[in-house]
Amino acid sequence: MRIAIIGGGPTGIEAALYGAYAGFDVRLFEKEEIGGNVSRWGFVQVFTEWGRNRSPLAARLLKANGEVLPDDAEYSSGDELVSYIQKFADLEPLQNRVFAQTEVLAITREACLRSDFIGQSRRAEYSFRLLLRDSQGSERVENFDAVIDASGVYASPNWMGSGGAPCPGELHYKDRIDYALPDVLGKERARFANRSTLVIGSGHSAASTLLAVADLMDEFPATKLVWIVRRNVPVHGAPFTLVPEETSTTRAKLHHRANALVAHPNVRFLHSTSVEKIEHNGARFRVNVSTPEIGLSSFEVDNIAAHTGFRADTTLWQELPIEVHPPTGAPRKLGEALQAHNKRSGLGLSTGYAEKQALEEAEEHRENSGHDRWSFLINDPQLLETGEPNFFVLGIKSYGRDAGFLMHNGFRQVRDVYKLLSGDSDLDLYEGALDN
Repeated sequence: MRIAIIGGGPTGIEAALYGAYAGFDVRLFEKEEIGGNVSRWGFVQVFTEWGRNRSPLAARLLKANGEVLPDDAEYSSGDELVSYIQKFADLEPLQNRVFAQTEVLAITREACLRSDFIGQSRRAEYSFRLLLRDSQGSERVENFDAVIDASGVYASPNWMGSGGAPCPGELHYKDRIDYALPDVLGKERARFANRSTLVIGSGHSAASTLLAVADLMDEFPATKLVWIVRRNVPVHGAPFTLVPEETSTTRAKLHHRANALVAHPNVRFLHSTSVEKIEHNGARFRVNVSTPEIGLSSFEVDNIAAHTGFRADTTLWQELPIEVHPPTGAPRKLGEALQAHNKRSGLGLSTGYAEKQALEEAEEHRENSGHDRWSFLINDPQLLETGEPNFFVLGIKSYGRDAGFLMHNGFRQVRDVYKLLSGDSDLDLYEGALDN
């Protein structure tokens, strides 16, 4: 079986390594360099430790290749994670199978339209046809028996306007807005020091940028923040609920520090607020907002960081009959399972850890099931089926707008998709290491 893997991030490169080691003919295509999306936030510390961010297979093969790996309990930066996964291409199973600077432009079935043989297994008789473009702009077509899309979501941010649409002015000024994490304390320090910044969002990215800007305030006392949360805050009044069962002390500290910013004299906090319009006069933004307490108002800022989450870009799939879960944009089966699991766990969809609302119910579910909310994919490969034979979406893209993806879930997905592709339900190159 010839398998195309799209995306050279942590899940994509793992899928290539696993498949090649299992004896499949894999080809990985990454439109930038390996780890390109991760390198955009390379200055940030990863929230989970190395033990959950590398697989047993990769660790074993890298050690056999002479690599010295950090301790499982240590934390890495994004740049260190990129350096780690780039070493995969040097391993013998992936020799001549990794193609960086090669973009996948479209995926179709050879001589088979989206509307042909819907719901029928005979679609698998027609190979996948990938239109590829290399770094020189040359285009070519290659055919495959199966496709794994692990291309991520970082290039597809959500808009900041009311209801998730662009607000007036956003499309025009989008190149001036920080949708990705800015390097506030590094190369972009001068842009934020003694300046005012609007941060929109209530997830990990928002908290990271808020705290980075706040770190400048002691040295640069004119540094200001406006923090907008589009939803209402929980009953305790803070943006983040500190989750008792949270195992990541890094994440817990991040949320605790972010909550404390609400009372900081240099921070203006607005919840249940929508951005109605933005303008730019060549030097500063004018932002019009609507809040329940005061209605319409406006203010000026130097920077806007719209950390409103990301979504899956389904353009590559548009000529394939992929069933999509409407709220998330994830493949339907997995999206429905995520929604049901989040409901049982007391989490709002696509909010990460920002809205924990039913802690007692979550605790009861965990006690009854024996697993935490991140491990429900164990031994359920059918959740990865998309409605198109031998086409799979893995990694953070498989969760669509849901922010709850962690890398070790991607490794479980890799294991499970090869169970489906091989027809061997016992295939597990991790030797049971991810089953607890």
